[in-house]
Amino acid sequence: MFSRSLQRAVGALFVVGAMSAAPVLAADAWKPTKPVRLLVGFAPGGSADTLARLLAEPLSQRLGQTVVVENLAGAGGNIMAYRLSQSQPDGYTIGIAAAGSMAITHVLNAKGTSYKPTDFTPITLAAVQPNVVIVNKDVPANNLAELKDYFQKTPTATYGTAGVGISNHLIAETMLYKLGVKVPHAAYRGAAPVITDLLGGHIAMTMDNISTAAPLALQGKVKAIGVASLKRSPQLPDVPTLDEQGLKGFDMPTWQGVFAPAGLPADVLAAYYAALQDVLKQPAVKEKMAGLGSEPVTGMTPEQFGRFLENDRKQWADIVRAANISLEQ
Repeated sequence: MFSRSLQRAVGALFVVGAMSAAPVLAADAWKPTKPVRLLVGFAPGGSADTLARLLAEPLSQRLGQTVVVENLAGAGGNIMAYRLSQSQPDGYTIGIAAAGSMAITHVLNAKGTSYKPTDFTPITLAAVQPNVVIVNKDVPANNLAELKDYFQKTPTATYGTAGVGISNHLIAETMLYKLGVKVPHAAYRGAAPVITDLLGGHIAMTMDNISTAAPLALQGKVKAIGVASLKRSPQLPDVPTLDEQGLKGFDMPTWQGVFAPAGLPADVLAAYYAALQDVLKQPAVKEKMAGLGSEPVTGMTPEQFGRFLENDRKQWADIVRAANISLEQ
């Protein structure tokens, strides 16, 4: 069974860490006096970019300064993570990142990366969303069993994701491992070019967040094969889960969090934490995120988020070992 239930992990951390939250929740005294850069490790159009742009305007209003989204695509988000790690911890550069650059890269890259987990200040977990297996509309498969049969009969077929070592790459590899098929992987610089090639028939399949997959499936541009969670998505209620289709316990969502460089002063950290909590609780933001299939996470303190990241790296290490996943895939 492969399960990474973020809901259970988040809930456990809130219970364990409730008593340690008080210092972070202190009133924020720091205010930026110039625009803030919000870095994103992928090209425009993907779920991380969508979340960043959704949060940027209300965060600008909350901070009293413009928050400018800056896309630094490439290497599965690692280019952005490195740039963030090298930025001054003065509050004027923050970033939205996910498991690929903050957890998986340290598991897959045995020789080490250009940055370490300790090079960042975790601010808060912001969102989680389910992932969906989608295929080109001409692929002769409408369910997981038919997709397996297609791959077995079509050795030239490939699939793509927004980079080697990102969570969706490993989730797809885990699914294929459980199905007993090997499919070549094509790495892209973001979700948008993946979708372009999927629609054009250059790749057969991708694993992507519900926010990207659902609109395409509902418009009939792609076929949704299955949701990688234990319950169906309200955005795609007629699409069965992978668990329903035989991959018992397959529960592998994606998360996104907000980070700053290591050494961020306590008052700046408190200000960002308070501002983000306020933004994530706003009804308009919650409604927009729900429409994208994304669930806002509120109340996870920096300390709790740090422990969440440690647990996430351990879980990905277990998955990588079990499925024999490497950077070459």
